[in-house]
Amino acid sequence: MNQKLAEIKQWEARIEETLWGPEIAGENDKALEAYRAVEAELGAVLPYSAPAVVVEAQRVLAYCLMREGNVLRAMGRPKEAARLSEREIAAARACGDSITLARSLMSRGTNVLVGGDVEQGTRLLREAKALFADGDSRDHRQGLGWYWILQADLMNAGLVAGDAGDVIVAADSALAELLPIENWPGAARAYSARAQAHEHLGDAAAAKGDRDAQQECEAKVCPDERE
Repeated sequence: MNQKLAEIKQWEARIEETLWGPEIAGENDKALEAYRAVEAELGAVLPYSAPAVVVEAQRVLAYCLMREGNVLRAMGRPKEAARLSEREIAAARACGDSITLARSLMSRGTNVLVGGDVEQGTRLLREAKALFADGDSRDHRQGLGWYWILQADLMNAGLVAGDAGDVIVAADSALAELLPIENWPGAARAYSARAQAHEHLGDAAAAKGDRDAQQECEAKVCPDERE
């Protein structure tokens, strides 16, 4: 069993290497091939492995499918990505890890909402928010912060109801979670969303302050920092 768990850790590391290598570089075909290779190896251990191995394999499978879906969307293949996201949530539920499930629900909810099903997308996002809010770890706070960023971005884009004031409230909520844990990429995104809202309100001074804060956060981001 320990050998299988070690192999799964190696496969997870390969996902990370692919994310910060080919995927970030826009080499979508190469990234997709690498993710699918890991997916196949994970799938091979699920039918007969010990329960502890299955749980860990399902967790990493959910992550792998999330990355595959992102690449497929970048390649203009949203229907394939949507099918993968359903499997991703199933794997996330099977692993029993609330953070993994919350991230999958937020990913799926965003895709569904952007695809036009606002009601279902909103329901999935609220389920994700509840899971992130049910703890005070760094992962919980980070997830909740990114939930609020997503809300601000969706309102700025006109995809969900909300005016500039609501965007500012959402961005403030994101910053309250992310600044204390020094999540600089997230904080930069929150300042950017809030700047857009201030620009919409015609408050140039407030918008400039947020753009300056955004640049300060971006300058603090390490090249390989995870969001």
